[in-house]
Amino acid sequence: QQPESETVHLFIPALAVGAIIGKQGQHIKQLSRFAGASIKIAPAEGPDAKLRMVIITGPPEAQFKAQGRIYGKLKEENFFGPKEEVKLEAHIKVPSYAAGRVIGKGGKTVNELQNLTSAEVVVPRDQTPDENDQVVVKITGHFYACQLAQRKIQEILAQVRRQQQQQKTLQSGQPQPRRK
Repeated sequence: QQPESETVHLFIPALAVGAIIGKQGQHIKQLSRFAGASIKIAPAEGPDAKLRMVIITGPPEAQFKAQGRIYGKLKEENFFGPKEEVKLEAHIKVPSYAAGRVIGKGGKTVNELQNLTSAEVVVPRDQTPDENDQVVVKITGHFYACQLAQRKIQEILAQVRRQQQQQKTLQSGQPQPRRK
């Protein structure tokens, strides 16, 4: 079974857009092929927007490759100082009913995530879910920290989905397969 496609919104300095796209879109096309992901750059929020959103859609491995290359390109093009760690903000959407699981009791899970990954993970409170009943989780950090946090959150979501499937099966009164 192939891994599900994920969508991650990565925020890059607006000035770096040209470097990511490349001449006549060559760089972004290559990047997309290399990673096996769809990579699109959203229009600027306004004329003085400091950040631009890169929308990356693809399975986990493609996410890793695409995001890794983008972080690398920003470092290479000196958008960050030589001693500065490239830190970007990534947003992933989670079903609103699962947001509590990402946060954990009293913020326990989100704190563990932050300690483990050294990325900043924020599930903004009082967020109104979008039309798909999803809320945004913001992850800020260097590449590996961001990746690890994304993976951990995806694992939590997979767990929530499995539990829901089990509950549906139980509710539908289907006999459960017996464990040997």
